Amino acid sequence: MRKHAVVPPFHALDPELGVAERLLRQGNPELSGIVARLPDEQAAARRLNAVLAGAGARPRLVDTGVAWRIVYVTPLAGAGELAAGAAGLAELVTVGGWRRVKRCATCARPFCDRTSGCTRKWCAEHGRASSGVH
Repeated sequence: MRKHAVVPPFHALDPELGVAERLLRQGNPELSGIVARLPDEQAAARRLNAVLAGAGARPRLVDTGVAWRIVYVTPLAGAGELAAGAAGLAELVTVGGWRRVKRCATCARPFCDRTSGCTRKWCAEHGRASSGVH
């Protein structure tokens, strides 16, 4: 039986998760390629690790003064945003599982579900109000 972690306040995963969400909204091929491999979590994880490695992501533990935080530093010029976005997805998966990475029920665009019950079905563009569901 798989146990799910307690879902943290998602702002604790920002700014990297916010970068991942923006890149997914923009159709970034590397991050969208990760989501395209779902529901096969092993394939998605292999692709995510490949994107992290290709972007030169290196985890570092940093004391922010309030708490410890994992940050990703990239030595590759121009890969910082992709490394941050991939790191944001990795952090989300570690705390919420792959079930938090979804595709919009209307347009199939990938998005990250930050709802407490993991019930979101639409991307920001096709949110609940714009889908005709009330």
